[in-house]
Amino acid sequence: MSQSPDVRVTALILGQDSFRDERGRAHVIGIFDTVGAQQFPMAFQFSIYCRLHGEGSHELVLRVLDPREMEIVRSEPITAHLLPIQGHQFFMSIGIQAETDGLFRVQALVDGRVEQEAPLLVEPGQDEWHHAPPDIHQPSP
Repeated sequence: MSQSPDVRVTALILGQDSFRDERGRAHVIGIFDTVGAQQFPMAFQFSIYCRLHGEGSHELVLRVLDPREMEIVRSEPITAHLLPIQGHQFFMSIGIQAETDGLFRVQALVDGRVEQEAPLLVEPGQDEWHHAPPDIHQPSP
């Protein structure tokens, strides 16, 4: 991954949700890098939080590659007008379908170059994403 001298990705985080509150603070809830699947294909949704620092105008694209290096999700290009005194935050909620287990890669491309990458391991195991709601009518012990 190359680094442009006037821009850098200072955060690329995967979570169940991410947002900016009314005070401008960023929240990333349920940070993870591994997903269990009881069967394949398995669909799930998550959020990407990306923070840029630098200066000048730059194009940001967020994308996900599957274990075969095939691009399965790509955001629309976002133009970021950066000031050296302030970082810029970007949030993207996406859904993907994992056809098989393996290492997926979430990438932040700035001006067409991969500047940062976050691993996303999908492996056989307990499905933590698709729980049935608890039965509230059962008596407590």
